[in-house]
Amino acid sequence: MKHGDEDKLTCGVALCTYNGRAYLAEQLASLLAQERRPDQVVIYDDGSADGSWELVQEWAQKAPLPVSVHRHPERVGYIKNFEAAVQLLDTDLIFLCDQDDIWLPNKIALMANEFEKQPDLFLLHTNAKLVNAAAQDLGVSLFEALRLSESERQAVLAGNALEILCRRNLVTGATAAFRRRLLDIALPFPASLVHDEWLAIVAAAHGRMSLLDAPTILYRQHANNALGMPLSKWRIWALLSAPPGQFHKRYAARQGELMRQLTKLSAMNAAKAPSFLPEMKKHVEFRSNLPSGNLKRIASIFSEWKSGRYHVFSNGIRSVARDIVNR
Repeated sequence: MKHGDEDKLTCGVALCTYNGRAYLAEQLASLLAQERRPDQVVIYDDGSADGSWELVQEWAQKAPLPVSVHRHPERVGYIKNFEAAVQLLDTDLIFLCDQDDIWLPNKIALMANEFEKQPDLFLLHTNAKLVNAAAQDLGVSLFEALRLSESERQAVLAGNALEILCRRNLVTGATAAFRRRLLDIALPFPASLVHDEWLAIVAAAHGRMSLLDAPTILYRQHANNALGMPLSKWRIWALLSAPPGQFHKRYAARQGELMRQLTKLSAMNAAKAPSFLPEMKKHVEFRSNLPSGNLKRIASIFSEWKSGRYHVFSNGIRSVARDIVNR
């Protein structure tokens, strides 16, 4: 996409919808209320049956900017839906957009300015204000809810995000933007990794990703979130009531796929193989195959704790406690 000011990067929005009519109008209005409006908007619907598709079609016809709307004939899920949407944008920057949030007016201007100042920046994500279904402030920020530590924050700002991202995802797609050329490496999106964490990992492995402490969206928490914060009561209950060992199966699948993808990136010469991969592999294999006997399990966990790998590749003492009870 061409633009008149060569110092300014063009900005596109990839909005994915699925039965989100209840909140969609507010999100669409917030896109038009941006201090720096997007140059292009792509909306991809995943087979909504609640009127969302009709709403975005009508909005696209009236919007004072280029909008294209598309629909999958059969539902593909949010990861593949975003994968399809981002490929239809030809702007310099791509902003991921959920259907149920509200963008603060300075979001695009603030984030685009950071990319324009930092040519080596591949992906940027920000803080957010958590709100309830009625968009009322919950009194906690996204970074607080994620328990983002100062050491993690400083590591990301210093360009050392990859090791942290291999431990846990810090990037919420609804607050993220990235350079379009990142897709040359990141496509196709792995099915077993969420699209936002995968884009962040590729950005950190191939170049640099960073964060802004400033909130740029009202991040709505409600019962129908495809992904939401772990603070929500129903998510806490789901974790507590899950059968023993279920977490470790998911953990093994996620980390195994992550290591395969990092090795693949290295083979593509997109990035050097991270030096910590062998130690990470040891830790993943250990947590994926915990001994069943209580005393034997505790002894082995203590040995793994002494190695330091719990701190580097998991969440320290919290992960130790989880492994002791095998949840």
